[in-house]
Amino acid sequence: MSPVKYYFYFLIAFCVAVPSYLHSQTFEDPRQHSLILQGIDRTLRQEYDSAETTFKQFIKENPAHPAGYLYLAGMLQAKNTDYGDAFNETRYDSLLNTVRDLSEAFIKKQSTAASGYYYQGSAEAFRSYTKSENGNLASGIYYGLSAGNSLERCLETDSNYNEAKNILGSFYFWRSKLAWIPFVSDRSEEGITMIKQSFSHPYEKHLASHNLMVILTEQKRYAEAEKYGSIMLKEYFDNRLFLWNLMTVYEKWDRKKEMIEVVRRLLQSTLNAKVTNRYTEAVCRLKLAQDALSAKDQFTARKELDSILGLGRYIGKTKGDLKKKISQAEDLLETIQ
Repeated sequence: MSPVKYYFYFLIAFCVAVPSYLHSQTFEDPRQHSLILQGIDRTLRQEYDSAETTFKQFIKENPAHPAGYLYLAGMLQAKNTDYGDAFNETRYDSLLNTVRDLSEAFIKKQSTAASGYYYQGSAEAFRSYTKSENGNLASGIYYGLSAGNSLERCLETDSNYNEAKNILGSFYFWRSKLAWIPFVSDRSEEGITMIKQSFSHPYEKHLASHNLMVILTEQKRYAEAEKYGSIMLKEYFDNRLFLWNLMTVYEKWDRKKEMIEVVRRLLQSTLNAKVTNRYTEAVCRLKLAQDALSAKDQFTARKELDSILGLGRYIGKTKGDLKKKISQAEDLLETIQ
């Protein structure tokens, strides 16, 4: 992975007891708190229509608060990553613009300034990710730096604002991959520590778990990465993001038996989804075919490979290089003919 790709990876873009000092960082209004938790829970259960309804209700009841717009944008991003289908970037950008505008009023008040910087920085982080994903690296860098600056100001205002430590910690870790450049310091361990601190926050646990799994896998700290995946999948058994992450952990850890078990779970969840991500399906079937061939089970291998070849009509209609997976399946099929 190139250094530039490392720089943007931190923006991919979502129980333990909550310490009392975090109370000020959660909504004091029980209704607001409940709606945000409900929306996050429904997103993790991949009930996206229900999650959208919940966040829209928050916006309806709190139109001047940036949280509802930010979480709705995050849900849309999570849905697109999961389904791999068309993405309404205009709507997404509009939500993030609203977050940015509403954050200004928060920043102007001392009592809400930290929250304002947090929402502003999070919106810029989301935008940086989508810009870079679409190939606009210049805009991605601009918004990424802006996000880091806002989140640092959030912690300067309130050093205990643990919500900000998740994205900012990820930023520090991946930016450290550029430490070979003068004036860029290695803050990778500091970044990991910050993300772990945010894990206890009820609004950040899911994203912190994801970030930790990706980062710890990169560090070859597989047992730690597995731990966070197990925590999340215990509560959200069919969550495809965490199944994908855990599949990657076991693959790099060379634990083939566990990997194949997760692959089967991921494939079943993908096929049962409201929208089937055909790239994810192809990835899973290819791994199952390779496993079958290693066990000299050509019948199963051929069956999986034929299923991949049948996905040709979806090329160009899903995220991920589906054409490449089909080509790999064709090459593998030739070895057993």
